Amino acid sequence: MNWLERRSQRELGREAAERVSAGCYGAIVAASTLAGTAELPTGKLTLLVVATNLVYFGTHVLAYSIGDPDLERQHLHRIAARHARVAAPMISAAFLPLIVALVLEALGVQHDQATNIGVFTAAGLLVVVALPGAYLHGLRGWRLVLITLLIVAMTALLVVAKVWLTH
Repeated sequence: MNWLERRSQRELGREAAERVSAGCYGAIVAASTLAGTAELPTGKLTLLVVATNLVYFGTHVLAYSIGDPDLERQHLHRIAARHARVAAPMISAAFLPLIVALVLEALGVQHDQATNIGVFTAAGLLVVVALPGAYLHGLRGWRLVLITLLIVAMTALLVVAKVWLTH
């Protein structure tokens, strides 16, 4: 029995499930921002991706904080700090594709190619985060196959959108 199987035998905790969700969300935000704004110069593209992801992160933390059922028993700042900590994968997953694109461009790769690879990175990250998350959540058999197909379809949609927008 490997570590993933041992881990999946225990129930996936609420915070772990939220982290998986936040990581998936961050990858989608990064891919859509990169795909939709690839024609911008590198500096403006970077500022837009960073600002977009920080706004999404802040909105997520705010929405989850004011909607938290523990709000009556705890102070808002404690609840917000917990949600910010749990949602942190949204930020790391969102910035990895941007960093890949920026590093490639710094190494001499054409801007369009670098942003394409950034979108592919985000799509791959979505698969890498979502599939183990689904497995840890207890999905097996046809349900895991179905979620895998859904993730592949979402990933393909990102790639098609990027190709369509840049041509």
